[in-house]
Amino acid sequence: MYQKSVQINQTAKMKITKTLMALLLFSIAFTSCKKDDNEESVPQITGLEIGSGNSKVAFQGSDIHVEALVSAMANLASVKLEIHPEGTTGWEFEEVYTEGISGLKNAEFHQHIDIPATAALGKYDVHLVVTDQQGRTTEAESDLEIKFDATLPSATGFEVGLNTAGNDLHLEAALNALNKIAKVVVEVHGPAWEKEFEFTDAAMVGQLTYNFHKHVDVTAAPAGHYHVHLKIVDQLGKEVEVEEHFDKK
Repeated sequence: MYQKSVQINQTAKMKITKTLMALLLFSIAFTSCKKDDNEESVPQITGLEIGSGNSKVAFQGSDIHVEALVSAMANLASVKLEIHPEGTTGWEFEEVYTEGISGLKNAEFHQHIDIPATAALGKYDVHLVVTDQQGRTTEAESDLEIKFDATLPSATGFEVGLNTAGNDLHLEAALNALNKIAKVVVEVHGPAWEKEFEFTDAAMVGQLTYNFHKHVDVTAAPAGHYHVHLKIVDQLGKEVEVEEHFDKK
């Protein structure tokens, strides 16, 4: 009788142990799935690029381009960009963007930020904060260094204008290049259309200054909000890019 009782107790213990192990494995799996679900549901930021070719360098009196792909399962609400010095003093920038972002699940964040000619030189921190429509946020960080280069080309007074027919885009800017102009590249892009135009006019190439005035065909562009980037490249390969916007109805 005693031996039989011991066998029964051992069998009962084994059943209890197996049950506890099963519950433990289920709990781990459930927690893991819940964690994965939470990680997937928060906004996402990928491909953050600061400066041309992700150089993380900007120059006084020029601009810096900031680009990233953002997404949110609960739809995007806004993207906030902050730039501040690593030290106690320096140039600071902060702006919240919603146009072309709010209400979408996926969007391309692409902005050109003007760097004041008086911005303090040195190291800066860049923060990109994406918020979804449920108030959840994700932040990405990067470095930035502001430098001085007196030999950079420049494009001032950049103007764009679309005619009433919506097929002809007017472009105008005053170009300067200490190392002489090599070419001008204009990129027009929107949510569903983009095109690049390159200009190497004989009257412009090799000049120190030039009044750039062109008209480009945007007939194929559907209605929407568009960014226009004008990049002037000098004969040493140095370049500066400026940006304007227009709406096509």
